[in-house]
Amino acid sequence: MRCPNISLCGLLWVWLPLFHGRPVKIDKVVADTKSLTKTIMARIQEHQFPPVNLKINGFDFIPGQLPAESLEAIDETLHIFHQVLSSLPLEAPVVQISNDVENLRSLLQMLSSHLGCLLRRPSAADNLGNLTELMTVSPYTTAVVTLDRLHKCLESIAKYLDHVQNC
Repeated sequence: MRCPNISLCGLLWVWLPLFHGRPVKIDKVVADTKSLTKTIMARIQEHQFPPVNLKINGFDFIPGQLPAESLEAIDETLHIFHQVLSSLPLEAPVVQISNDVENLRSLLQMLSSHLGCLLRRPSAADNLGNLTELMTVSPYTTAVVTLDRLHKCLESIAKYLDHVQNC
């Protein structure tokens, strides 16, 4: 068998398009993240659940409106929301919101890498309290509380993204 002779110049000519890529600008990542945040908030509002103003016991593991301190804290909070939303009964809007939260986490991880931050993986420990018990007893209330708190959390994330400069 013979192998064709390929000159070094010819090999570099073939590889040239691979080196022409441009990095994504940080402003584009921030804009995409804000846009997805607003999309998720709009999807939650489409559910038209009544606002939850009452103190409901047993849902302490679901974060409320968080003071957005860092990208790592936001990622951990969104991880909790994704776990809870994945446990809810599979309705099309809830599944879409769950997928959007996972995509938002991916965008935040990309943003953190552009800023030079390293996000550690959220712990695999089960910090969801008695979620399985709540899902069997009151799945509707769990969905309402989760989506209401997620909406409040997304509002604070949107405010944080307006002034994000570092980790």
